[in-house]
Amino acid sequence: MESYVVTNINDLKDADVLIDFSTPKLLDTILEYGIKHQVALVLATTGYNDLEFEKIKKASQSIPIFYSANYSVGVYLLTKALNMISHSIDNSYDIEIIDKHHRYKKDAPSGTAIKLYDAINDGLKEKRELITGHTNKSGIHVHSLRLGNYVGEHEVILSNLNETISLTHIAHDKSIFAKGALKAAHFLSNKTHGLYGMDDLFEAN
Repeated sequence: MESYVVTNINDLKDADVLIDFSTPKLLDTILEYGIKHQVALVLATTGYNDLEFEKIKKASQSIPIFYSANYSVGVYLLTKALNMISHSIDNSYDIEIIDKHHRYKKDAPSGTAIKLYDAINDGLKEKRELITGHTNKSGIHVHSLRLGNYVGEHEVILSNLNETISLTHIAHDKSIFAKGALKAAHFLSNKTHGLYGMDDLFEAN
């Protein structure tokens, strides 16, 4: 599969798949382009709101769309491990997520931090609210740090009075996200429509 980069969507000619690492502000333009030209979409942007996700779901009835908040294999495996752990722990555990990114990242918490929260909460017998920052309120606390040149580092800490479980993923290079997005693009090559995610990609391999 030949690939190339454009900064203006109107410069995209005869494409099979469009991979987007831009901003939620461009979603309407990207969906419109995809539907008009019947081009599959790999959406790698975070920060979409509920209304924007509904637009993505609606568009996927006409074209194939792949969405993930993080295209790293390591983050995918981390979500699976967290889901397995959360199925087995009781409510004696405090749960905290530390979300580190570079100083220019706009959304906080990041899409990856929310993805980790969802993986944990899905397995808990008693569901917990996502809480940003530290409060005395019960829930899963997410602490977002935006500093320096962090590519992306996420640590999940589960701790009770007797023991602590800590899992960390560190992205050393942004190329891991591009490689994952290209795998998603290949995955969509034989799809006609539908909304897909990392589970679909790994189940197909």
